[in-house]
Amino acid sequence: MSFDSHLASKEDKINGSSEYVEKLGPLDESLVEIAGEGKVNGYTFYLSLVAGAAGLLFGWDTAIVGSALTNIGTSFGNKDLTSTQTEWAVASLSVGALFGALIGGTYSDIVGRKRVLIVGDVFFVIGGVLIAAAYGLIQFIVGRVVMGFGVGIAAVISAIYIGEVSPSKVRGRMVSIQSVCITGGQFVAYIFGGPILGNVNHGWRIMFALSIPMALAQGIAMHFLPESPRFSVMVNRQDEARATLRKIYKNATEQEIELKLKVIQLSADASTSLKRQHPSLWVRLGILLTTGRYLRPVIIAIILFVVQQLSGQNTLMYYSGTLFKSAGFVYAPGAGLLISGVNCLMSVVSMFSMDPVGRRKIFLIGSPIMIGALVIASVAFYKMTQSTNGQLVAALADTYPKQWVNLMLGMMVLFIVGYAPSFGTIAYTSIELMPLEVRGMGSAIAIAFQWAGNIFISATYLTIMNGIGPAGSYGLYAGFCFLGFVAIYFMYPEPSGLSIEETGSLFDEGFGVKKSERLRKAHKALRQDTEARNF
Repeated sequence: MSFDSHLASKEDKINGSSEYVEKLGPLDESLVEIAGEGKVNGYTFYLSLVAGAAGLLFGWDTAIVGSALTNIGTSFGNKDLTSTQTEWAVASLSVGALFGALIGGTYSDIVGRKRVLIVGDVFFVIGGVLIAAAYGLIQFIVGRVVMGFGVGIAAVISAIYIGEVSPSKVRGRMVSIQSVCITGGQFVAYIFGGPILGNVNHGWRIMFALSIPMALAQGIAMHFLPESPRFSVMVNRQDEARATLRKIYKNATEQEIELKLKVIQLSADASTSLKRQHPSLWVRLGILLTTGRYLRPVIIAIILFVVQQLSGQNTLMYYSGTLFKSAGFVYAPGAGLLISGVNCLMSVVSMFSMDPVGRRKIFLIGSPIMIGALVIASVAFYKMTQSTNGQLVAALADTYPKQWVNLMLGMMVLFIVGYAPSFGTIAYTSIELMPLEVRGMGSAIAIAFQWAGNIFISATYLTIMNGIGPAGSYGLYAGFCFLGFVAIYFMYPEPSGLSIEETGSLFDEGFGVKKSERLRKAHKALRQDTEARNF
């Protein structure tokens, strides 16, 4: 359907006929509007909060290692962990997360979103037990890999479930609950890992054990939640989907519920159309890689996720205790707590600003802030470490000039101000740019690149720091951010305010940056014309 015919058909929506829905095909669910749909009711918020608790576990278990590393000491022998041992103690979680994301995404279409999230909680519990009881590095790493399976599942399935139980008009805001829970979990982890347990003998065991009751609580709560309407429709449980939709849309008439159900059915049919035509996974992969309108949005998602990981943000999450202790902070966990607090706050800001301001605009504002902050931080590191041959030496940390140390911390905070609302939050919405028929495969590929980038950073950070020093390391991260900025400027279109059909059409020829601007201007002109006529 062209843009003009799409606008012309808006009047049909008021009548809410099933013929209208049939004519539209697999379009945006928002085309069937229900009174009060733009407000979040208590039931939807509860469903999203329980599912979003997986993000809390995700955030906790990825961030707590930063505090644990400074507390482990000689727990696994008579000497501290080497740089290589430390890197793999951190990176092992990302290895598990890579496979957890791929396997969880696949099986969520077979057994359901709810059950896979519960399986993820089981991995969190088993991993927590293995780590808390570890008296050797091998068991610790195995526990981190197992816990990583839970993190990978939480990263993918939580957002899918929330999106599928949220009204279309508030879906973006509700899915952002997961990002807020992730950064909130990181913030709480720094509170417990620093002021509360940081100086407790074997406090690191308690840090990891605390994830066990959280996972158990979420698993029990998820058991009593309904399956998402979309999955219920996919497995031909229409009555179950209808009952859930009635609770989500409490003000809807039976006719409106049936129309919502029909749109979900059409959307589900579209998402499986390519698989029905080409059952072979390798054939579908070949089609994705050789069809421009499929490949381009996948490339965008890969770029955003890779830059998200190579920007250096995860070094602040995983190694903040080590970094700030070596930089001379008397209370290193406090610096990490400050950064994680700003990260959480700016994620909340992003949740309410991404659609009114525009996602592309937030990227184009946030990226230069990140680049500038990292460049200045690199200069600060250079000035700090002139007396130590460009290296951070913990034993000589008291000798570093305080003005440069404080400037470095300030720039790290400023970096997060640019990162959290853009790459930290909006990058996850890039999955929505992919056409429905390749979204499952495309998102799996993008997420695989995301976790591969995470593994690279977490497994090489200390090695790179020892090789080119902190000034060179954060200068390198600034370079990755610059490449990301250039890619976004030329390749990332603005999806805010566009329907699923319009978003999908952006990549028919090129990356659609200018086309999205034309469509948004046409929407704006239409609104102004309508307001003028009503006035």
